[in-house]
Amino acid sequence: MLSLLLTVLTANAVSIPDAFNPQNALKGLKDFTENWTNEVKKCPADIPFTCTNDTVISDSCCFEYPGGVLLQTQFWDYYPAVGPDDMFTLHGLWPDRCDGQYDQFCDPSREIHSAKSILESFGETELLNKMSRVWKNFNGNDESLWVHEFNKHGTCMTTIKESCYSADTKPNQNIVDFYKKSVELFEGLPTYEWLAANGIVPSNEQTYTKQQIEDTLRARFGQPVFIKCNRYQAIQEVWYFHHLRGSIVDGFYQPIAALLESQCPENGIKFIPKKGFAPPKPTHTDPSSPVPTGKVLHGYLKPENQPGCVISNGKWYSSGTCAKFTLSKAEFGGYNIKSSKGYCKIGTEGFLLCGAGVSPMQFAYDREKGLVTFGGKNKWSADKVPQRFTQIPISPGYDGPITFHLKLVSQ
Repeated sequence: MLSLLLTVLTANAVSIPDAFNPQNALKGLKDFTENWTNEVKKCPADIPFTCTNDTVISDSCCFEYPGGVLLQTQFWDYYPAVGPDDMFTLHGLWPDRCDGQYDQFCDPSREIHSAKSILESFGETELLNKMSRVWKNFNGNDESLWVHEFNKHGTCMTTIKESCYSADTKPNQNIVDFYKKSVELFEGLPTYEWLAANGIVPSNEQTYTKQQIEDTLRARFGQPVFIKCNRYQAIQEVWYFHHLRGSIVDGFYQPIAALLESQCPENGIKFIPKKGFAPPKPTHTDPSSPVPTGKVLHGYLKPENQPGCVISNGKWYSSGTCAKFTLSKAEFGGYNIKSSKGYCKIGTEGFLLCGAGVSPMQFAYDREKGLVTFGGKNKWSADKVPQRFTQIPISPGYDGPITFHLKLVSQ
């Protein structure tokens, strides 16, 4: 009991008098417990919504930053068919920056290798059963998607760091909370039910307009949503955007308008049933279509309208031979980039890094324009243009005085 009181008093910066006073100890305990609810810190009711504050909010356990826009994302996968026939499946909960850019794989020390074993250690059988039904991976390995989503996005959430929990909280409670909240938000956004209630149901013959789909979901969600179609003009993704008041765990998620324009045609949108779909044989090559799984692209990475190119370690160089890079489809979307030295990522200092032992990150690639991007950042930057024999680090975004697009140029 004494050690608990000492912990409480230390955590609340209450000094211990020469003569131990039980009333002071009880006051410290009361102050401590009032600041924690269900093991996670209780946040003030008057804290502003993310992305709406005029001044810096210092308490990161009560204010999600820099990822102040929370996206709940759902997929309709029919080839191969994934999940129930009458349900979009959960893909993830993503923290985007207020301008639509985003961070990923923010803290390697927080990454996990098994979501299932963590949830089982907490006795979360019901949650695991729900996830196995609604949080599906197209390749059949659902847990690999769960692990990927936490490592890529959960490690970027500041309000569920372990330091935001009481000292006696069981380790990994924050990871359980990430999965619980993701499922809870998903269950409150029944996309299939909302569409079906307005007569928008899977069909091999019927097509729909973008306005029909957007208006239906907006009426239920309260704000415009983002919908995305694939190369068959078929709806495949729905994203719901929120601001957040408080923490990821027990904060209030306020619907906001999507930060992106929907990527679907105005008319003729298909809602393909999850059974019996056979893709049509291609009659021509569409440069904007995705690279088939297993296929790779080869080329040089060159800062557009600038001298030189990117060399195999990921730096910008102007005096030697350009390095050869390959872009291959990543397991969960986007592309992995690799040079002769190894895979590429954005390092802890924010610069492109390629080398042995590097865990690959997901980059985006626009096949029509040939541009490589990262984290929703369409340009890259550097402190200066490389002179003879100098190697200059480059970073995604607009942080440096020299900005450019990064282009994949065929060899």
